[in-house]
Amino acid sequence: VRLWTPDGQEKGTLRGHSDYVRSVAWNHDGSLLASGSDDGTVRLWTPDGQEKGTLTGTIASWQGLDPKTKELAAQVKEGRSSAGSNRTGQYIVTANGDMVYVYKTDADGKKQGEPMACFRSPAHVSTVSCKGTSVVAGCSDGQVLFLEAPLLSAGSGESTT
Repeated sequence: VRLWTPDGQEKGTLRGHSDYVRSVAWNHDGSLLASGSDDGTVRLWTPDGQEKGTLTGTIASWQGLDPKTKELAAQVKEGRSSAGSNRTGQYIVTANGDMVYVYKTDADGKKQGEPMACFRSPAHVSTVSCKGTSVVAGCSDGQVLFLEAPLLSAGSGESTT
């Protein structure tokens, strides 16, 4: 996991997954992030990048999780993305290759014009998710990148997820 400052400087690196990260998703209130990888694990993280736990085995074998956390972890294990998980307020976050882009949207949620911001990842980005001003990108090398995009607070600041 790489942590970045708002101006794009790397703040630190935490490692966990050993293979392609296929899915990332925030819980309902943005207090927990789950990442699912081809290494067969689901890792749970706090917004500041601290690992809360690692889940292995089948979904049915996960004991002691509250129902919302279990559903979030199951979602990423199965590679499901939340509808609108890459939208926050009046912005949409997309990925192409090793780049993550932030676009302004129209009233229908369609991206408008050129990107307002972009971030380069050290590896191919396979999935993105955002909540408030935090953007998370899952990468092909097993990294999960946490990015802060303060411009995302310029709109309503409310997530559409």
